[in-house]
Amino acid sequence: MNRLSGKVALVTGSTQGLGEGIARRFAQEGAKLIVNGRSVERGQKVVDDLQRMGAEAIFIRADLTDKEQAQRMVKQAAEHFGRLDILINNAQVVPPLAPSHSEANDGLLDVALRSGLYASLWTGQAALPWFIQGGGGRIINFASVNGAYGSRFGLAYNAAKEAIRGLTRTLANEWGQHNITVNVVLPSGWSPAYQAFYGDNLQKLEGVARQTPMRRHGRAEEDIGSAVLGLASDDSRFITGQSLYIDGGQNLLGLPQLHTHEPLEQEVTP
Repeated sequence: MNRLSGKVALVTGSTQGLGEGIARRFAQEGAKLIVNGRSVERGQKVVDDLQRMGAEAIFIRADLTDKEQAQRMVKQAAEHFGRLDILINNAQVVPPLAPSHSEANDGLLDVALRSGLYASLWTGQAALPWFIQGGGGRIINFASVNGAYGSRFGLAYNAAKEAIRGLTRTLANEWGQHNITVNVVLPSGWSPAYQAFYGDNLQKLEGVARQTPMRRHGRAEEDIGSAVLGLASDDSRFITGQSLYIDGGQNLLGLPQLHTHEPLEQEVTP
């Protein structure tokens, strides 16, 4: 119950869903938490819940598509607790689906890359001196099964998530000398964003569960949070640059096409 005792962890995008589940799981193991998001109301609610669990926790509002806000958040978090040990880059804007030939992808890519790839780089850069000062650190970035298998009509999201895997390996290669591990997870778990993606289509939701070897959807705290905890703990101090699927075996079958909605047909003209 004390695998993260004395450790300070910043979890981006932790006002709901998988990020909140990770923060709760870390709190159970004694971590001090920095909750991040864009909603002060939701953020304070998560902080209140963590404090009721006995954890020290604060909320920092930041829009991570903005470099200055992203790096200021890390600095503020580290200065508040006097150190920073763990950075979880969970936040990501999920753009609407669009066919790859659509010109809309220019704008969608910009949003996806800034909120995912760039934000993960900016927060990592800001955390680096604090990690070195503390003798090491853990970074866990977030990719996606959708990106790994190229789900249809998700070009912007998929490209951003796969780019994060390249970023992860590069940082692991460069920063390992400072006792910093950098890994990436590809989770599939229930969250408000997950539910919004499928809407009220219960048949599709049940279909995804049936096509998963474990025959169920992942749970934010127990399944995703526990696996991320393992990478953040000292048990994984010699694991870096790796991609970990936390998806109940979904990746073994490739990506079920139930993962995507068919957009309206668009005429392709020369």
